[in-house]
Amino acid sequence: MSGASVASVPGRLGGVRAKPSNRAVDRARGRSSRRAGRRGDACVREAGAFTKLIEIPLARGVARAAVAPAKKFFLDGERRGESEIANVTVRAPDADVEAYDSAPMQALSGYDVGEVPFVMQAVCYYEETLDVGVLERGLSATLAKYPMLAGRLDLRTPGWEHKGAKLTNDGVPLRVVRDDNLRFEDLPQDYAGETRRFLDFSPWIDVMLGDAPLFTAKVTQCAGGGSVLGVCMSHAVSDGQGFIEFLVAWAKAAGGEAHPWGDPVFDRSLIPQPALAMSVDEMREMLTEEGFDNVPSVPMLGGALLAGRTLVPDFLRFPAGNRMMVSVNEANMRSLREASGASNDNEALSAHAWLALADLCELPVGTPLEHVTVVSGRGGRTGLPDMYFGNAAIGVCTGRVAVGDYSTLAQTRDGLRPGFTKAMMRRNKYLMLTEAAFRAGVNGFDFDIMAFMQGRMVWCNNLVEIYKKLYDLDFGGGGPTLALPPELNDIVQIQCSRPDRKTGAPAGANGVEMFINLPPAMMERVRRPEAIERLAGARGIR
Repeated sequence: MSGASVASVPGRLGGVRAKPSNRAVDRARGRSSRRAGRRGDACVREAGAFTKLIEIPLARGVARAAVAPAKKFFLDGERRGESEIANVTVRAPDADVEAYDSAPMQALSGYDVGEVPFVMQAVCYYEETLDVGVLERGLSATLAKYPMLAGRLDLRTPGWEHKGAKLTNDGVPLRVVRDDNLRFEDLPQDYAGETRRFLDFSPWIDVMLGDAPLFTAKVTQCAGGGSVLGVCMSHAVSDGQGFIEFLVAWAKAAGGEAHPWGDPVFDRSLIPQPALAMSVDEMREMLTEEGFDNVPSVPMLGGALLAGRTLVPDFLRFPAGNRMMVSVNEANMRSLREASGASNDNEALSAHAWLALADLCELPVGTPLEHVTVVSGRGGRTGLPDMYFGNAAIGVCTGRVAVGDYSTLAQTRDGLRPGFTKAMMRRNKYLMLTEAAFRAGVNGFDFDIMAFMQGRMVWCNNLVEIYKKLYDLDFGGGGPTLALPPELNDIVQIQCSRPDRKTGAPAGANGVEMFINLPPAMMERVRRPEAIERLAGARGIR
């Protein structure tokens, strides 16, 4: 690990003068999952290979031809048993459709451009049949405030600063289907292969080419009443929080109201970023000094594919239905808090997830198993506006640890706590470094990206408060009875508990749901009944 300082790098870092790097909290007890010496010694300039291909006219033509045969299948999802009722294009009102080449552009950040291949999804079940007219009018009104979602990506010109969303007002598709063989009470209760039918996917290559919408919505009307709303959004325009706040704005607009937090903020100059005078070489030097590992794209992709990740329809995700939901009820949450001595649920769950998976994955003692948490750059005195619409969440390594380093929840909590403090105190710097990495074309992160791609990491993303808002998406007939969170790249994704229709308990009243998404070979081990009980906090707590 590097103990080097960035103080010698010219300029300022995200508006804050560089200070010596404190690496004390980056060291594991006993072992380290990082190699000795400076991390990031060899800078490899192969990041963003897919984005770079789109800059080449011939490559665009080849990609367009390759994706054409698959477009209908992916865009329409699983069509068996469905009959299409309507397929409308919703546009921002009082705005013309602009030609692609002459339309104004909303700039993207370097971080945004790095997220281009990824898609976010959510599926909501409504017991009362949705009024599609209300959905359409609300969506149109919301697009007036989110015009980039009605546009198309433009990645043709080299350089991150020349990439953005063309404000063409081409619109977004709102497709309505009916399934006479599907009753509301028979809807699947978690993501699996069959739930993809509720989503309309735009192939990610098509999105990169500027040929596909950045947002899609599909309504499935069930036999006997009830509806399913499935939505997808390109990760290029925002992260999960921006995605959810857009959905909140849509639901509010459908009822004639405004978002309680105000209008979205698109200004990419607000994010912490390298000094304007800093050259690419200086950014690369800074990243090396900060210990951001630089990994060639080809070995990274190879490792991901060998671990079971796929390229279509989701880029570098494990197959649909691979992940497993584990309910950690409030009684078990209490046990975890008491055993760990944690000051909050996130601390307790993070320690629990690491210790349980370190045991259940059956990896040899000494095997590196980093703990990573996702931190938002929004909110607080120094953060971005809450309504910032863009990518502003970063993964930060909160423990460079190995299997066998900890044997109890209390030890694990104590070991990870300095990392949590570091992540929050330095979140602006980590966001700046992430932006610099994408601008400089470096596959560099605070965590081991190869281990992440191979699923040998406890990456925890606590989305309880953000995704609880899915249950507030009321389009006139009440909120959803179940909201299925997106299948992201997270290895451990933490959501609020679902509502209990028998007792009337609201979402979040009975603990949390943990979604575990490891390589398929590892998932066989954690699907065993005793492993599920361990992950649920019902046994083996120590």
